[in-house]
Amino acid sequence: MLSLVAFAAAAVAAESPSLTANAPWWDKITMTMDSNGAEKACAYESSLKPASAETCTDEESAAPASKAKGPAGLFTKLTFERRFSPGDRPEPGRLQPGDELVGRQVIYLTIDGEGAVKGCKVIDVSGEVPDYGCKEAQTEKFNVGFDPASAATRQAFMTILVYGHTEQLA
Repeated sequence: MLSLVAFAAAAVAAESPSLTANAPWWDKITMTMDSNGAEKACAYESSLKPASAETCTDEESAAPASKAKGPAGLFTKLTFERRFSPGDRPEPGRLQPGDELVGRQVIYLTIDGEGAVKGCKVIDVSGEVPDYGCKEAQTEKFNVGFDPASAATRQAFMTILVYGHTEQLA
């Protein structure tokens, strides 16, 4: 299952629109798999590009996630989500009813006036988390704006969530 999550992490990083360091935002990839582990759908969404979900199908993600067979009509949705929180408090990482947390990671970031991540520290980890940590966060470039205060170093938190939801279809 985490190989799909690793793919999702790479896809989110590759498809992210301009990331702002001045306001909260989120982006996520949701994959729907059948009871045999075969991907049926994949969608990328971002609060930075409202009202536009994109498909994110890749040959690697289309491979079955497991060889186990489950009951017919059972579908699982797996979501990889990043939540960015500028300032001194991380986003709490609340989930919608019916979603089950697979893993959570909180990363503390410092971002310079050029939008580069200058400091990074993982401050909380629980469950199974994808291969998205400080190394990946430091490749991100943030838009800090054009005001004079943008030269100051900013602090922020990136909360990485992996969660799933299973539904029985008739």
